[in-house]
Amino acid sequence: MSDDKRQHARMPVALKVSYPSRGDLQRDLVTDLSPGGLFIRTSKPLPIGTDIDLEVQVETEDPPIMVRGKVVWLRDAQGPHEGMGIVFTGIMGAVLAEMVDAAKKG
Repeated sequence: MSDDKRQHARMPVALKVSYPSRGDLQRDLVTDLSPGGLFIRTSKPLPIGTDIDLEVQVETEDPPIMVRGKVVWLRDAQGPHEGMGIVFTGIMGAVLAEMVDAAKKG
């Protein structure tokens, strides 16, 4: 039996993301995505429990998708990639995952 508590399969991606962080606009990379959340690779993760508004760029020529989430876990520099796990708290997260999946298949 697996220790993985995820409810959704993850999809490896490389999507640009921007979000407000401590008064600045942070720009990082989403490296995996599911209908339930995503992982942002960053050297400046926000504290667990932080609500976050993300702008995720799916296609270069399209406007970014706005999604809302909450930081639920952190990975430090000792892991393969440091960053933060985000769970979606709004309806657009699942829409984002569907759009990325369709773009990859398209």
